[in-house]
Amino acid sequence: MTSSPKAAHVWERDPNDWYIEPERATVQLLRRETFTGWTHDSCCGQGNIVRTLIAAGVTATGSDLVQRVDAPWHMGTADFLDGPMGCFGADNCVMNPPFYRAIGAERAIRRALECVPGKVAVFVDARFLQGTARARGLWNDYPPSRIWTILPRLSCPPGTYLQAGGKAANGSSDWVWLVWDRARPVAGHAPAFGWIVA
Repeated sequence: MTSSPKAAHVWERDPNDWYIEPERATVQLLRRETFTGWTHDSCCGQGNIVRTLIAAGVTATGSDLVQRVDAPWHMGTADFLDGPMGCFGADNCVMNPPFYRAIGAERAIRRALECVPGKVAVFVDARFLQGTARARGLWNDYPPSRIWTILPRLSCPPGTYLQAGGKAANGSSDWVWLVWDRARPVAGHAPAFGWIVA
């Protein structure tokens, strides 16, 4: 039996943990989830999530700690975690938050759940699902409604690497969308689980 070579890269860590998910990730999410009302990406980076939502007919906007895009839907710079605006009053939040060794992702999830009455969808490394601290903390406090595993694997390089002309190759990490749905909260601690295959 032979195995296919992987085009994995080791990049210098971005100081703001700005790693870019391909638009395919959001396209796949939209095969399973709908977003009613205004949807905001509070960590929008260059805007892949927002542009994909808008192309699908969703009313969507974005903001970020750093201005990386000039577009009519961009609401400017804002500190989502420590600033007063949160999701600007949006109904839903869809984001790829800075991971910061899982601490940043958890803070972003908790903040989004404080801010929006509808759905929160968060793109994270699948390893985020593991860990005793989250099992006793975040998953106990706020179990997600649904977990969608994305296939095939995605490559999510740093934004600076792509800006310098680099290309995303085959992914070597597993990624998931975690969805909290206020209209259909999870029963107990048993979120629905499924795959989204491109």
